[in-house]
Amino acid sequence: MQVRVRLFAILRAREGADQIEINLDDDASAAQLVDHFFATRPGLDSLRPHLRLGLNGVLVARDANLSQIRVHPDDEIALLPPASGGSRGRRSVKITAAPLPNDAVEQLISEIATSSDGAIVVFVGRTRISPGTPAPGEEGTAAQFAGERVLALEYEAAEPYALAEINDICERLIDDGLAGEGGIGVWHAIGSVPVGSISIITVVASPHRDRAYIVSRALIDSIKQDVPIWKAERYESGRVWNANRDALTKSS
Repeated sequence: MQVRVRLFAILRAREGADQIEINLDDDASAAQLVDHFFATRPGLDSLRPHLRLGLNGVLVARDANLSQIRVHPDDEIALLPPASGGSRGRRSVKITAAPLPNDAVEQLISEIATSSDGAIVVFVGRTRISPGTPAPGEEGTAAQFAGERVLALEYEAAEPYALAEINDICERLIDDGLAGEGGIGVWHAIGSVPVGSISIITVVASPHRDRAYIVSRALIDSIKQDVPIWKAERYESGRVWNANRDALTKSS
């Protein structure tokens, strides 16, 4: 059988692709999948002890016996390297249940900024009363709530994948946008976020304000487009799933 495997961060960079296909026996286990991957990529051996496996949106426990887990052609499989680290720049990435603490902005700044940073750019995303863009197939449902005000946004995340993706975005922006200086922090809420409450905070610290402004915009745009976090608008009479326009596949 042929299975598709998603790669993140350093694995993706080394492979030069964010998705690969692996041929396995029909009754193959997750352990055999991992064995096959590293057997054909000896240069990645040092990462193997730290690897995490994502299977159908769930992060497999570190002590799980992978030989007892069967994989199938239609499974969503992800190989996840260590989600934090890096010698350049500073990062803090959190996904926690709403509500965020009242001092969340100050906490994130304290974790990221140092006396070397002359600029700190903070973005705060809040729930608004007006509707957003309905997800494909939700247009009819959204029409039912025309004229109603949004009461809350309900956030859901494929958490291990979301954390890995946000870390990957931060690493890229620290290297490319901040030239290895400064740092980036992201704190995202999941669960119900009422109107006026905060769903996401981003902090970009840099010795230079121009870089901080540019990276702050690129950071939130990348998160909204690429990270597997979804939201539904809740109304008095129901809810409708949203989609970010930039995350939708463009028709040719």
